Amino acid sequence: MVRVRSPQDLGTAILLFVIGVGGIWFGREYEMGTAGEMGPGYMPMLLSGGLIVFAGVIAFRAMTIDGPPLSPTRWRALVLILFSILCFAILIRTAGLLVTAFVVPIVAAAASSESRRLEAVALSAFLAVFCVLVFVYGLGQAIPVFGGD
Repeated sequence: MVRVRSPQDLGTAILLFVIGVGGIWFGREYEMGTAGEMGPGYMPMLLSGGLIVFAGVIAFRAMTIDGPPLSPTRWRALVLILFSILCFAILIRTAGLLVTAFVVPIVAAAASSESRRLEAVALSAFLAVFCVLVFVYGLGQAIPVFGGD
């Protein structure tokens, strides 16, 4: 009988395997092409295959090397990080880059008990201005600064 010696590594291997299989499944209809003339499905298949190989290596490691047990899930952090991604998706078109780049880091910082409010606000203000300067004015991206379409 095989004994799991590192549950965290096994969990990581399962997650990587599922993502790799999902990438192959969703990319199966794209033309692969060759290494010389890559089709749209070449890189997704290559990367998905790489994830599956890494999953195998990590699973082998989980069975052979002692590691830490599974730690409890920090639901608050998980929900707030996912919510910050959702905020970006909603705000970027409706409120513009400046507001989005200010709000998203604050929501993400709330996921950590170690973050400080004043530092999060200061970082968000800097990031908002930086993003507008770089993406809108520096790179000329067609991203609304103050509001959506």
